[in-house]
Amino acid sequence: MPAAVRQIETVVKDRALIERRHVQICDAALHLFARKGYHLTSVREIAQAAHLSVGALYTYIKSKEDILLLVYRRILNLFQVKMSETIVESGDPTAQLRAGIEATLTLYDDYHDLILVLYQESHTLRKEALQQLFGVDRQYVSMFQAIIERGNRKGHFVAEDPNLAAIMILFLCAVWPLKRWNLKKYDLATVSDGVVGILLNGIGGGHGLRNDRAAD
Repeated sequence: MPAAVRQIETVVKDRALIERRHVQICDAALHLFARKGYHLTSVREIAQAAHLSVGALYTYIKSKEDILLLVYRRILNLFQVKMSETIVESGDPTAQLRAGIEATLTLYDDYHDLILVLYQESHTLRKEALQQLFGVDRQYVSMFQAIIERGNRKGHFVAEDPNLAAIMILFLCAVWPLKRWNLKKYDLATVSDGVVGILLNGIGGGHGLRNDRAAD
């Protein structure tokens, strides 16, 4: 199981109020980060967009990095909802895997600018904040890993390392926001079919690829 992601420390203790304010702060940050980037956006600008004073904002977060974590969690929550819906609506693990990939790519498409911000800015965070983002990312991976493990048990897949396979799936999906400049002639459905095809069928055309490493 992935490690638990810590709760953001707050001065305010009313959980319902914290949730409402975190939604306000996250909504404001989503817009500003996508438009200006993480580092060019000030805490004051986020506070103004959230209709809070800077002092009030800091009663709901400890640092600017907490705001980025709120944004990352928002994306994870959206992904979890989409994944839950697709798993319920799709029967066998192969259909679930396809639906999960389509849901991920759709989410990446809907939040293209924000996904770029997360990839570009996360490496600049302090170690503790970066570890929190890694924890959220591991939750992404665990959902695909569960599908792959279920597929292995039912004979749909033969993944030797389901965790590695799940990480590779998300890496392939990330091609859509990160390499869109080189994908202008493809639409989202074509990219989705391509990712699914590579994962389920490979590129060996049924002949397989020579394993030079095994031959050494």
